[in-house]
Amino acid sequence: MGKNNNLYRLITKRRTVRFFKQNKVSVDIIKKAINAARLAPSAANMQFLEYLVISDKKLCEKVFANIRLAGYLYPKHQPLDNQRPVNYIIILANKEKSKKGDLRDVGAAAENIILTLLGEGIASCWVASVKRPQVRKILKVPAKYRIDSLIALGYPMESPVLEESFKEVKYWLDKKGRLHVPKRPLKYIYHHNKIKF
Repeated sequence: MGKNNNLYRLITKRRTVRFFKQNKVSVDIIKKAINAARLAPSAANMQFLEYLVISDKKLCEKVFANIRLAGYLYPKHQPLDNQRPVNYIIILANKEKSKKGDLRDVGAAAENIILTLLGEGIASCWVASVKRPQVRKILKVPAKYRIDSLIALGYPMESPVLEESFKEVKYWLDKKGRLHVPKRPLKYIYHHNKIKF
């Protein structure tokens, strides 16, 4: 471990963001994030993942209409037109490369994307609640691809607060509308040599 562990700081700083400024995100930054995904671990090195980047405003609007954000707060806490993601990265599983596809590949690749974006000041929301048939039709995704999930992204308009909580999993809004996100404290998930609970 180096003296200056920027990666660990990024990981501890990362929170899911669902409200975005409307500034464009550089294609170079997005390509850098996808390159980081390409280099993630892959089960049996099958490398079956591919990525479709959406930046066209009209397509972004159509994609947004077919996803669901913040399930615990839906429909109360949803971004307005001028707060929505400016880009999407659609994570595709190429069934010709791997019929089933190991979901661990998706997790590793998505996390690499999210952290690379964050290192460039770009916030994100990894979304699995997607109306896949509609998104497939809108984006003309060929049948050989399975739409796994997508990453909504842009410059952040909100700063969610981390809360240490043993039991609570539902995130909530305070009186000022700021999002609070509970995470289980380390002492309740860390076991050393034996299970302590």
